[in-house]
Amino acid sequence: MLSALDTQNSPFTEGQIQRLRQGLEGLDAHQSAWLSGYLAGRLANGAPATATPGASPAGRQAPVLEVFYASETGNGQGVAEALARRAGQSGLALKARSLDGYRAAGLAQVKRAVFVVSTHGDGDPPEEAIDLFEYLQSPRAADLSGLEFGVLALGDRSYGKFCEAGRQLEHLLLARGARAFTPRIECDVDYEQDAEAWSTGIVDYAARVAGESDAPAVAPAAHLSVVAANSGWTRKRPYQAEVLTAQKITGLESGKDVYHVELSLGNSGLRYEPGDALGVWPLNADDTVAAILDGLGIDPAQRVEHDGETHSMRDWLGRHREITRLAPATLSGYAKFARGEALTQQLDGLDETALRAYLERRQFVDLVEEHPAELGADELLELLRPLSPRSYSIASSQAAVGDEVHLTVATLFSDAIGRQRRGVASEHLNHRLQPGDRVGVFLEANRRFRLPVDRSRPLIMIAAGTGIAPYRAFLQQLEAEGEAPESWLIFGNPHLRTDFLYQREWLRWRTDGRVSRIDGAWSRDQADKRYVQHVVSENADELAAWLDRGAHLYLCGCLGMGQAVEQALEQYVAPHFVTGGEGVAADWLAGLRSQRRLAKDLY
Repeated sequence: MLSALDTQNSPFTEGQIQRLRQGLEGLDAHQSAWLSGYLAGRLANGAPATATPGASPAGRQAPVLEVFYASETGNGQGVAEALARRAGQSGLALKARSLDGYRAAGLAQVKRAVFVVSTHGDGDPPEEAIDLFEYLQSPRAADLSGLEFGVLALGDRSYGKFCEAGRQLEHLLLARGARAFTPRIECDVDYEQDAEAWSTGIVDYAARVAGESDAPAVAPAAHLSVVAANSGWTRKRPYQAEVLTAQKITGLESGKDVYHVELSLGNSGLRYEPGDALGVWPLNADDTVAAILDGLGIDPAQRVEHDGETHSMRDWLGRHREITRLAPATLSGYAKFARGEALTQQLDGLDETALRAYLERRQFVDLVEEHPAELGADELLELLRPLSPRSYSIASSQAAVGDEVHLTVATLFSDAIGRQRRGVASEHLNHRLQPGDRVGVFLEANRRFRLPVDRSRPLIMIAAGTGIAPYRAFLQQLEAEGEAPESWLIFGNPHLRTDFLYQREWLRWRTDGRVSRIDGAWSRDQADKRYVQHVVSENADELAAWLDRGAHLYLCGCLGMGQAVEQALEQYVAPHFVTGGEGVAADWLAGLRSQRRLAKDLY
């Protein structure tokens, strides 16, 4: 069975082949025979062998349009599946499927498709779309002149390369001969209204196409929607989780302010897996809201209607508007109202890098205090973006903590004008909520950051700062299952004495034999700064030996850390497996990713 997966004409991607091998390796003869009979029976009855989204029995009608999504936090998946459900209610056969594991060469046989794609990191596509992007950029990419497509791009205007992945995808598809049947739509963090309008247009288009064809508009093909058991609680309808505790876990002398936060999921029915993230809806601090309104001379009690909702200005800024994360449009818009030309002149002298640094170091209240302005309540609401939830990697396994969810939250600080400010969610969770209070939460599945199916595979876990959170969940899960694969933690933070997060637990796991090795990169404990990428370069031989034994490699932390570690892997570890220049080393690393042996959770 395994040898058949290696044939040149295999319909499977490399990642799918790897997962099939992992799943089949542990089966005995009786289990293999049962599985073979099960698949044969499914096919004999005309049913798909596996219950995958969009799978259609042979001989039944293909959909009038395919819906693909690639998402890091689940927003893109939600838009795509809502579109498919909406089309189904209209009697149209639309399939929603992830680009994760999709065989990109299959696009040559697709007539019509839409893509819902988010942007991650520094303008990059989500992990599950990388295979498609690489295929479209390669010489082997097929002619796509028979494809008509549309793109909905999701992004965040507070970042420099807004919706860059969606723009790149459209460019790549056009370069291969495909034709866009609808303009690309770019959505900010408040994407719901734009996505709904776009979906309406797509359903109308699909209905016209179905009506113009000889085939009936209502297709008999069965559509299987992926609906999680906990799908009742969403970004728009969050569960109000009770705060159990918020405990500081960095030392008193630490320059970092990191808390371990425990929330109760009660009887919500929310179920998560190690590697998933939790979306949190924060509230802005009352004193920050008051400082903004006072500085602009706006009455906090003034009630204002905007976008079909009416609230007091205190509530608008406290619950519904982004005031701690500056976007370029907010900054340039405010400059038009500021008294004098000082702010405009200051911004004119900034290049892209300097502008990004300016935005990252300031909150809206800093603009109000540093550059007084004259604008009314309506103008202020137009200027500010809607408040968006914050995402945190989950630091617990439900196998260990039951109906709880744990987070590792670092307080974000800024002091651009000499006054210390805190990030909205980190302040809310670490410093304002008390036990018994409630906060709105929802789950964000991360299907590409999971423990190996084969629990005997070695684990290499590399993290900096709060990036250690999902690895705590991994070890809790393995402990609950009674599994103890080889595992190696490489963790970086400023100081060993004050910043080794969850130190007691990690040392206990090492004593118990559940963690084979721990290497710390304490950047400020010696004259020369030492980071996790230095640990990688210093231990290249051993890392290569672990990978040669089939180890899975994980990276979690800030984007810069992830990029530095990948460079170290290419420079020092890749030569153990391949010879050639940088391109060959990059291909080796991409191969690990396509085999699902390299997983990244970077932000």
